[in-house]
Amino acid sequence: MSTGDRAKRVRPLLLAAGVFAAVNLFHFLSPGFFDTWNERLNDQFIRLKSSTPAFAPPYDDAVVHVDLNNTSLRDLKDYHPTRAHYARVIRNLGKMKVGVQMVDVIFAGETSAENDRLLMDATRQSRDVVFGMAFRLSLSPGRAEAAEDPAIRDYLRRTAWKIEAAPGSARYYYGTDPLITLLPLAELSLGTGFLTLSPDPDGVIRRLPLLVRFEDGFYPSFALKSVCDFLKVPPERVALGPGSVVLRDAVRPGSSQKMNLTLPVDKRGCMRINFAGPWGRMKHYNFSDIYFASDDEDLLEDFQDELEGRIALLSDISTGSADMGQVPIDEAYPLSGVHANAVNTILTESFIRELPGAAAAAVEILLILAVTALSFHRSALVSAGGTAGIGALFAAAAGLVFLQWSLLVPVVKPLVVMVLGWTGLSTWHALENARVRAEIERARQIAEHELEIGRKIQTGFLPERLPTPPGWEIAANFQPALQVSGDFYDVFELAGGRCLGIVIADVCDHGVGSALFMALTRSLIRAFALQSADRIGVDPADPEGWS
Repeated sequence: MSTGDRAKRVRPLLLAAGVFAAVNLFHFLSPGFFDTWNERLNDQFIRLKSSTPAFAPPYDDAVVHVDLNNTSLRDLKDYHPTRAHYARVIRNLGKMKVGVQMVDVIFAGETSAENDRLLMDATRQSRDVVFGMAFRLSLSPGRAEAAEDPAIRDYLRRTAWKIEAAPGSARYYYGTDPLITLLPLAELSLGTGFLTLSPDPDGVIRRLPLLVRFEDGFYPSFALKSVCDFLKVPPERVALGPGSVVLRDAVRPGSSQKMNLTLPVDKRGCMRINFAGPWGRMKHYNFSDIYFASDDEDLLEDFQDELEGRIALLSDISTGSADMGQVPIDEAYPLSGVHANAVNTILTESFIRELPGAAAAAVEILLILAVTALSFHRSALVSAGGTAGIGALFAAAAGLVFLQWSLLVPVVKPLVVMVLGWTGLSTWHALENARVRAEIERARQIAEHELEIGRKIQTGFLPERLPTPPGWEIAANFQPALQVSGDFYDVFELAGGRCLGIVIADVCDHGVGSALFMALTRSLIRAFALQSADRIGVDPADPEGWS
């Protein structure tokens, strides 16, 4: 391969490498641009997955909802349920022997002494309640990490999980400005977990922080705390590894088999939630039905048969509730459902994983190489169509991979790399072709100029005037196939005009070379003919005649 051919191959590769580097540099400097669009595309995949029975994430019916909805309010004949109402529901769920009660309510501060006492008594009797609390999530400890109230600070310190983070673990958020449930109530429960969620920059809730740092320990989320209590995993059997939270020796109720659950998390310790489907897919019970169940022992037993050993999430989803948010499958989804789906994701181990960065980069490199190869095709239409086809196949393959294995493959950035790569390569090839055409045109003009010189040379060697011997008429017509050729003729007088030399010749090939050879041959013929003129014979009968 010549140096020129090698350069023609290397330069497109360098251009493709430059596009790849530029896009990744832009992503490094402005990560939100590609991430937001990529997440919106992922949301479409998630909607498709949750709405397709063949691919829908599994639902573990160990997770059920107890909803304080509009029907419950009408049945209770009270649009402002008190702590006494919650106390009776918690007590009844305890009698139904649920595994864990997740109470998605922060009972901050005191109300009436009687109602507070009823709620604390129900919590004490049930011995299976996890209450919610809240943190402000921060990237740094800040001054507000500890609570201002010494009693609250002491409670959080005592209940924080003292676990070690392995090297390379996620950079977990810090929990600041805590808002917790009434302390005596929290002390009587299984514990508290934070309800705080971390929406993505576009406001959509796709992830749930599993842990936050608090002083020298970690505090669990509402979902993780409930799962650990349900699976009998104490804090000392929770390990933090690179990109994961591991629950060791977990045991489901009614089973003796131990298992290790590895929960994938991102760089901030957040787990992607694999939504099992729309709000109605999970099992739901009315708050009022559980409330009135204690009035009928048979009904209470029926509920026990259904709910025993399950996780019951108690929340307010009535009209006017502010506890709503946008998730990938719904623009207004009860946030208690986010926690329930997080629990379901862990119990079913239906985790959504992301393609590692190195693998994603390898995919981009393969795609840009494919585009580079296509760019060498002579037809721009084939190159453009092939690039579009590869992009469509890649996006479809990414969707199928997610539907089948819940693995998210970045799509937007690779497609941008492809489009920019094809645009740059097409532009380069167009400029290169224009340059080549310009060089060809210049070479053609030079050749034509040289041929014109050759034509003039050839024309200069043809006789300008033909001899006119008495009794003879000589005429010539010369029409070269090209501008110049090797054909020539010559007519000249010899022996003082007594003889006439006529030459007609055809030199092989055409062009300047043949013309020059013709000129040389003409000169040699004339020279030798003139030298031999004295040996040319003369007719004695006509001494002045022509030969």
